[in-house]
Amino acid sequence: MTFEQLQYFISIVDHDTFFDAAEDLHISQSSLSKQIMRLERELGLKLFDRSRRKAALTDAGAAFYPEAVSLHQHYQKMLSHMSSYKSKTDTLSIGTLPILTQYGLTHLFREFENEFPDLQVILEEVEEPDLLRGLSDSRYDIVVARGHMISSHEYKTYLIAEDELSVVLPANHPLALKHCPVTLSDLAKEPLILMNPYTSIYQLCLQLFRKEGIQPDVVRTARTESILSAVSIEEGISLLPKSNFKIFHYENISLVPLNPSVKLPIVLATNQRKKFSSSVSSFLTFIKKFLEICNKKKLTW
Repeated sequence: MTFEQLQYFISIVDHDTFFDAAEDLHISQSSLSKQIMRLERELGLKLFDRSRRKAALTDAGAAFYPEAVSLHQHYQKMLSHMSSYKSKTDTLSIGTLPILTQYGLTHLFREFENEFPDLQVILEEVEEPDLLRGLSDSRYDIVVARGHMISSHEYKTYLIAEDELSVVLPANHPLALKHCPVTLSDLAKEPLILMNPYTSIYQLCLQLFRKEGIQPDVVRTARTESILSAVSIEEGISLLPKSNFKIFHYENISLVPLNPSVKLPIVLATNQRKKFSSSVSSFLTFIKKFLEICNKKKLTW
């Protein structure tokens, strides 16, 4: 197993197809397929269901994905650490939630590094409790966060992606069979499996129920992949960002919108009390141009 194969695997999941991943990686589709087959042979597992048009993960592939991401991130972190010994005049330290892949943001940082090869970019993935703390104490110049996490006026935010909260149901659940949006009142007596308590999504869900005067029946909390697995075997239902379904593909699951909808903006945040360095200014200018191009082409990323 090589780090290159891990990158290829993650890229396929990110792009949904072998063709788009190969285009982004600048290799042929056949070369990409051969590398994935070698990885599968070494693992003794099938990672993708090739009977489908899109690159849908098998159960083994879905279980392997977070492990692959973790290994690749540790590798990138090691490279970043080692690069600190190189002579570079400017650095940019970015803290991010583990959400880059699901919002198609990974290639954004790669493009920025390609455009500014003399700028050292240190990208660190952390969980939510450490993110704003790192921005406040100047450990990070910029963070990638969910918009509802940023409540203080000391932070300036820049919208870079959008999402919404969705209801995750077993496919044969009565609320799924209605084929219409679901209200929080509809979920009042349902067994809920929510994200871990330290996440802003968990806190947001409880806040929404409190606002409606509803005491939710939260039976347990878990990571996203565990929640989806539990819902697929009808252990309960959940509330999750819709974008998770670009990555995780499970049978026997329906995704139903909430009524009224709950938007989940993804933002870059900077500390307004801290003067921008040239590296921060360069990154924000790059982001602005990138978004303008996407809007003109009506692209999502």
